[in-house]
This record gives sequence, C-alpha cells and structure tokens, in this order.
Amino acid sequence: MTQICVALVEETTAGMVARMTELAPLADLFEVRADRVIDLDLLTILRARTRPIVLTCRSVSEGGSWPDDDPRRRLTLLEAVKRRFDYVDVELRSGFFDVMVEKVGEGLIVSHHDIEGMPDDLDRLYGEMTEVGADIAKIVVTPRSIADVGRLLAFAARVRDEGGTPLIALALGPLGTVTRVVAGRYGAPFTYASAAGGQESAPGQIPAAQMADLYRVRDVTAQTKVYGVLGTSVLRSLSPVLHNRALEARGLDAIYVPLQAEALAPFMEALPALGLSGFSVTQPYKVEILPYLHEVEEPAALCGSVNTVVVHDGMLRGSTTDGTGVLAPLKKKIDVKGRNVVILGAGGAARAAALALIRKGAHVTLLARDADKAEEVAAVLGCGAGALHEASMYPWDILINATPVGSGPTIQQTPLPAELHRVGAVVLDMIYDPLETRFLREARAAGGKTIDGLQMLLAQAVAQFETWTGQEAPVDTMKSAALFLAQSQEEES
Repeated sequence: MTQICVALVEETTAGMVARMTELAPLADLFEVRADRVIDLDLLTILRARTRPIVLTCRSVSEGGSWPDDDPRRRLTLLEAVKRRFDYVDVELRSGFFDVMVEKVGEGLIVSHHDIEGMPDDLDRLYGEMTEVGADIAKIVVTPRSIADVGRLLAFAARVRDEGGTPLIALALGPLGTVTRVVAGRYGAPFTYASAAGGQESAPGQIPAAQMADLYRVRDVTAQTKVYGVLGTSVLRSLSPVLHNRALEARGLDAIYVPLQAEALAPFMEALPALGLSGFSVTQPYKVEILPYLHEVEEPAALCGSVNTVVVHDGMLRGSTTDGTGVLAPLKKKIDVKGRNVVILGAGGAARAAALALIRKGAHVTLLARDADKAEEVAAVLGCGAGALHEASMYPWDILINATPVGSGPTIQQTPLPAELHRVGAVVLDMIYDPLETRFLREARAAGGKTIDGLQMLLAQAVAQFETWTGQEAPVDTMKSAALFLAQSQEEES
C-alpha cells in the first residue's frame, strides 16, 4: 500500500507539534522540513510524534530555505539520524555521505529535486542513489512538457519491473499532478500531500484529504485503471469528483485524474507511459485530437468533435457525449422538436450539441465571432450560421453558450448583450466554473429559464462512465456529488 506523507510547512516547533496531532487521523507519515522551522527543536518534535516522521533539511538549490553551504544542514540531518527519526531525507548533491552511511538500512531516503527541469540521465542518477545505500530513492523533476512526465513514469515503471530500490518519482506543478496520484502504480512506498489547500511545500501538491478520500491513493496499484480529463487548464475541473465517486460506488479498481497538457502532440507522446484506459477531452483539444484516433464513432466524426476516448491495446476510439449532455437537461425544460435553437460558438462542444439537436428535429443556428468558421461547420451539419455580433437578427426558443466567455480571465464578461435576452427562452450555459455566470444572471433577469453547466457536465459524465466501464452509471451518487459541488461553489461566491 502506498502511504500518504503529509508535508508540514509550519515555521515553529510548536506549530509542527500541533499539526502532527491535528492531522494524525489523516496522515500515514509526516515530512518535517527542518529548513522551514525558525526555532527547531528535534527532540520536542520526536517526542510529539503521532506518525512516522521523514526529517529533511532542503537546500535552496533544491527548493528549500537554507543555503547549500549552511553548516546547519549537515548537523541537523546528523542529529536526526542520531535521534533515530524514522526516515531521514538527504540530498544526493549535498555530499553528506557520513550522514548517509549512518542511516543506511534504517530509513535512508536519498533525493534529488530538479527545480529547473528534467535530469538528462535518470538511470545514472538512480544508480548513484542506490550506490550510496538508499533505502528509498526519490527523484523530483520540474517538467517543461507533459512528455517529460511520460519519460519520468516510463522510468519509474522500469525500476518497478526490475525490482530495484523503491523509487518515489514525482513531477512538480500542474503538469505533474498525475504523478502524485498514481505513485502506487510504480511501487512508491509513499506519496506526498499538503496539509490543506494553500499550505503546499512544493508546487502541485494535493491536500491530503483529497488524496485519501477522492483519489483513494492508498488503494492504487499496478493493476489500477486510470482515466482522466485532458486539457490545458483542468486542475479546477469538477469531473474528477463526479467520476471518482462513481468508480468508488461501483467498487471498481480505477481512478480519474487531471491530465494537464501544454499541447496535444507531447500528450500523445506521453500516452503510452501514462497507461490510461480512457480519458475525457476538453478545450482546446476536442477537434484537434481526431487525427490521432484509430476509430471515431459516427456522430463524433460527423460533427468533428470528440470528448471521450477509450484506450484498448494501444488503440484509441473516440466518441462524443456532449450532445447527450445538452439534450438531457433541456428535455426537463422543453421539447426541442421544431424549436429554434441558437448556439453561440462553433467549437467542438458547439458542434456536438448542434448535431444532437438537429437529429431531434430542432432548427439550429451557429453564431460565432468568426462567421466563416460557423458557416464551414454549419455546411457539414446542415444548419444555419451567422456572425455573433448579428445575434439580434435571429429568433430563438433555446439559447446555448458554447464559448468560454464567462469563465477564467473573462469571468465578468458575457457573449451576448443583456438587452438581447428574451422572455420565456430556455438558456443553457456550458460553463460550470463559475456555476452562476453573468450570461445566466442576465437571462434570468430578462425572464428566461436557465440551465447551468453542471447539469450538462453531469449528463455527459454519466454517458462517459458507461462508455468506459460498460456498467450502468450510479446516477444518484453522481447527482449527489454534483449537488455538493454546486453548494460548494455557492459558498465560495
């Protein structure tokens, strides 16, 4: 079982002691960063131990607080060995071989933290760690690409298969989030987590409560199936909550993780090492991914958009559940047959929604800032098209926002002037972060009936779950998770 090591960042000995007591029910181990503590008292910390402790004293060159040549580092680590701390983490580059020799066979972690990039030769680095007697080797990198993450995980898999010294292989930052969750796949004795959000000791750490409850990292093994959501900004995605709750409810040995990638090509390069069984595709890759797929289901091929990929024996099969995601919540408000529908946007989700609505008998028009793009897509789908700035010219019973306007850096904006909203119209926004967008607020103020993006997310997630697992989705569980998310967003706002 891979354990959860909670990294503590308190600046006082008393603070460390208090946190160890508070977090004992959640943690399997604690990492105490001696370089962070201004009144360091190792004996007091040891006597207050509620879980095994990893004691380290990180240098500036490896992301810590004490200068590399500060003599206190060696003395502190040596004291930790003498006082028999459970684990002592010594940086390979420190040259503190006398400290290492004293701890060999009794919990010596030899580490390397590259805060600039990726080491050129992981084999050589790992070999040096084993040569000095590491009981656990720890290699932490700063990926410049998701392809770096793939290379790190491929190396970790080889170490696991060859039965060498246990390795903890982690990648920092948003690109490396997945490595923290799937550590158990590679035989890591433990993985690192933060005490809480905003208290990370390293970029990309996930709060321990999420690691334990949402991602169930203690149960992850080499046999665990991994699914995820692919995009350029997915760390705030709500999909991991919906899917992980569903996987847990069905008792499946599987997890669902964020897969942040700066571009599609390096993600495809990393894909074999990531060992995925399937993944969701979100912006901006829904259209771009098609040439990489071996098989595409007819609706996805026709609309030119994929949001669901199944991986089997190296083959990639794409489909779309975005249409289902739109139709399901609309059906509760209105019969779409014969209705005029205006969709703002002409990207992947807009295309899938348009196709699904056309096939249900709706009269669809795509409006985009790039009218030529809208007309190109419409010609394929057999619907109307126009320029977004001419929206006032078109009638609608149903209005759908399939643009990103209203989230992220445009959170205060709306794709449509308030005065154009119409009484009685059903208005759906695909955005769910935030749940209450300016677009929806103005539609409701004008007398419209609104549908938030979480309802679409839930409906398409149910279809994705069933596509990947071949099992009926636990809809009630997923609805409960969605309701919890909605309440959480309301509290945050």
